[in-house]
Order: sequence, then C-alpha cells, then structure tokens
Amino acid sequence: MSQLVELNAHVSEIEQLGYSVYGISSSDPGSHEILVEGEGLNFELLTDEEFEFGTELGFVDIEAQTIVRGYTAVNPVTGEIRTETDYLVGENADEVLQVLEGL
Repeated sequence: MSQLVELNAHVSEIEQLGYSVYGISSSDPGSHEILVEGEGLNFELLTDEEFEFGTELGFVDIEAQTIVRGYTAVNPVTGEIRTETDYLVGENADEVLQVLEGL
C-alpha cells in the first residue's frame, strides 16, 4: 500500500507526460474502493482476480506461485510498451518518470 501512496504523489507529473495511471491487483473491487478513498488516491485500482493481466505481463508466475510488483507503460502516441518489475515503484518514481520521458 505504501508504494501506491508514494506513486500517488507523482500522478500529476505522469499525466502531464500524457500517461494515465492505474493500479492493478487481485484484491476485490470493494477493497480497492476502501483503499482509494482511505488513502486519497488519484488513480483507479483495477481487479485482476484471475491473474490474467498479471500473467500476461510477467508480474505473476502461476506455477511458481509468485507475484512481483512493477509497472507497464504504454506511450499514448507511439504505442511503445515498457514493462518493468520494481518492488519499490512508488519510491522510485523519479526513475519511472525518466522511463516514461524516454518512451
């Protein structure tokens, strides 16, 4: 949760680069709603209860029963995609911003 709060502090910078921010986890929508409201998050949390999205992007390994944190960025103009695993994505927001600027 702390990584989402840290990332939240940089949402406007990310949006100024033309990107939208979403969080994705396997938690149910009700839990997400409580988290968004309780922490004042400025982005939507999406539910991936079946791990479809996470598996496709490499954040979930069903056989090894592992889940890693990270982000996927899609350049809104070129469509270029970059996926990074980064457990501290919120704390590393400056690095994420550099990646987004480079896409």
